Amino acid sequence: MKKNRINRVAALVMAVLPVVAVADFTQGKTAMMAGDYRTAMVEFKPLADSGDVKSQYIMGILYDDGLGVPRDYKTAAMWYTKAAEQGDVNSQYNLGVMYTKGQGVDKNAEHSGAWYRKAADQNFAAAQYALADMYMKGWGVNKSATDAAMWFEKAAVLENYKAQLMLGILYLEGNGVKKDEKKAAGWIKQSAEQGHYKAQYTMGMMYKKGVGVKQDLVLAYALLDVATREGHGEASKMKEEIESNLAEDELVEAQELALLWQQGKPITIPVS
Repeated sequence: MKKNRINRVAALVMAVLPVVAVADFTQGKTAMMAGDYRTAMVEFKPLADSGDVKSQYIMGILYDDGLGVPRDYKTAAMWYTKAAEQGDVNSQYNLGVMYTKGQGVDKNAEHSGAWYRKAADQNFAAAQYALADMYMKGWGVNKSATDAAMWFEKAAVLENYKAQLMLGILYLEGNGVKKDEKKAAGWIKQSAEQGHYKAQYTMGMMYKKGVGVKQDLVLAYALLDVATREGHGEASKMKEEIESNLAEDELVEAQELALLWQQGKPITIPVS
């Protein structure tokens, strides 16, 4: 799991603070955007000490990433905890990650799951994905593909590309949900269109075999070519297999589709 940053240098510091704190917050924001993290800390710490939740979160980020201070996971966890206890969803998620990894706190599945759940209940997609992953692995909870599928779907609806792929795979396998190859294709398509190379590979293989979609070797080749260029090793082998079964004009079409995708113009992936 990766901790949530949501553009820590700019977007994170746009929180609304009490009027009395606006000047200090503005100075802290300006320092953050200029990369002057030492000054940012000087401005944000008094606000954090006074209980301002967003400043506490920012203090957590500064210590977590070692910005303006030596990296200190223990102190980062302390600030995240203060903010998380006030309901800050980003801090709740980041604290869950720290308990998962044992960064600044002892590794603890129960605490990790509890913080993920608080963030997930606020519709935080990354936390919903993390909870689903815990249920898939049975880490700190009873292993349950059904519960995993429920949380994957919540995150997938919020456009979490990893959750979309995992939910699609569960539908492919009939694991935790009733097997439905068309639903699988629909979710995996959404993940692939967001640029997830593992989903592009999986979708390419579905077109190669005609699973959940009408077999289309041109689309299969194009998707596998994109996945190959984005680092999927197995995709290259599968692409070569398809190439030998394509006519010259089909190969040209497939290569053109892949090129369009690489140029930032994702191809439309039909699934019905």
